Order: sequence, then C-alpha cells, then structure tokens
Amino acid sequence: MNDGKPLTFWRALRTSEFWLLIVAAVTSMAGVKWWVVVPLTVTGLSVASLPKYIALWPRARNVGADRAWLITVGLSMFNNLAAACTAFLLGILTRWLWW
Repeated sequence: MNDGKPLTFWRALRTSEFWLLIVAAVTSMAGVKWWVVVPLTVTGLSVASLPKYIALWPRARNVGADRAWLITVGLSMFNNLAAACTAFLLGILTRWLWW
C-alpha cells in the first residue's frame, strides 16, 4: 500500500496491521491477559513491517547509512510496542465502559 495515496479508512481495512490491532483490542476486551496479547501483537506487527526495512538494507549499506537504518528499525519496533499497548488498553477501556 505504498503507492503515495493517502491512507483512508477503506484502504486501512485491507491491511493486516489494522486487523491485528482490532483483534488485539477485542481479545483484551474478552479478558485475555496483557502478557499474551501484547507480545503476539508486537510480533505480528513486526512480521508485517520488517520486510519493508529488509528490502532497504542493501541500499542503506551501499551509502553508509547502517546506523540510520538500525535506528529506523528500532523506532519501528518501539512504534509496534506502543501500538500493541494502546490496542490492549483500548480493549480494557471498552470492556470497562461496556460492561
């Protein structure tokens, strides 16, 4: 989905990351513990995003941007963790408001 068009709700429905975060929120709403939901969600988000960075590795290495590439991957992992925690907390909040 990297064709330069802006991300809309309908385009997001076709991404695996969107559905993974929805599943994380729903499972936490159902009462699954954080130590199950968060690591599995981070793993799924990482599997979905790392191929993009792996494809950039040879070009980054050719221009001497190894450190910048590693920082980018590290920030992506941090973003995955933050998104997984947020989805989990959204599910907890929804359960608290709903029931």
